[in-house]
Amino acid sequence: MKKSFFSSRGFTIVELVVVMVIIGLISAYALPRFFDLQRFDNRGFYTEVINATRYAQQYAVATNCDVQVRLTSDTFSLLRHEDTDCTGPFNTPVLNPTSFGAFTNTNTSVTISPVISFTFDALGVASVGADTPITVGDNTFCVNAITGYINEGAC
Repeated sequence: MKKSFFSSRGFTIVELVVVMVIIGLISAYALPRFFDLQRFDNRGFYTEVINATRYAQQYAVATNCDVQVRLTSDTFSLLRHEDTDCTGPFNTPVLNPTSFGAFTNTNTSVTISPVISFTFDALGVASVGADTPITVGDNTFCVNAITGYINEGAC
């Protein structure tokens, strides 16, 4: 049996053009977002700061000693009392459990505001006077003044 020219299988030129247009539209929308490293940098540093703040609260409860969270315009650090009896100034860095180095990081391309230092006590309560919003780049989290709960988003 002889096959005719019109019964062969394949894609029509219209289908191929439609697929190419769809791929072009998706790439025009997605590629600029994909290569915008500042957005990824902002979100990554925000995640580090919020996780460090949560760890400070957990560390204070676990060790029964106050832990200070120190935020500057581009750096976060966790500090504990100098003495083992939970007295003295906050000048000993809390160790990061994954790297065993100081729990601190700096990112000069991301801004933290406000510049603030606060402590978590042995009950996990923060020493902030009121619910405190902290902005890291484009993202915000809130430290509850009564419970020390850290909530992503506005207060």
